[in-house]
Amino acid sequence: MEINKRGQSEFVAYAILVGLAVTLATIVGIWSFNNSQKLSDNVVRQGAIQEKCDEISINGFVICPMTNPIKINIINTGSFTLSEVKITNVDDGKECNDASNKITDLKPNQQVTKTLNNCNTAILLPFVKILDDESIGCSEKKLVLKLVC
Repeated sequence: MEINKRGQSEFVAYAILVGLAVTLATIVGIWSFNNSQKLSDNVVRQGAIQEKCDEISINGFVICPMTNPIKINIINTGSFTLSEVKITNVDDGKECNDASNKITDLKPNQQVTKTLNNCNTAILLPFVKILDDESIGCSEKKLVLKLVC
């Protein structure tokens, strides 16, 4: 009686091939699921940032006193509370900041007066909180004020 060993090796080869295909499909599936999850989280985050930044609006004007220092009046005319408004003073391209040039929790329609040092420009950058209470700056909504009296 003769035993056909060739048939057994074909069966083993097919079993290994199917196992390899299933393993590879599982690895690719897990990888694509993780990447799609990261991508969808990023899309949701970017949507929240865009939604918040679209609703931000700040106005400001210079108050010219008889003597120095110059003051600016800042008004939140948007519909969200601004977590922070960072004020950067610039004089001929060089920063001349004070540590106190920051406004926090500026509610809608709230008005704040801030005293600045003797620079010729003030740049106001609004920050707003998004999903995870992360504070982001909306650079497209920044306001540049020339401090000229």
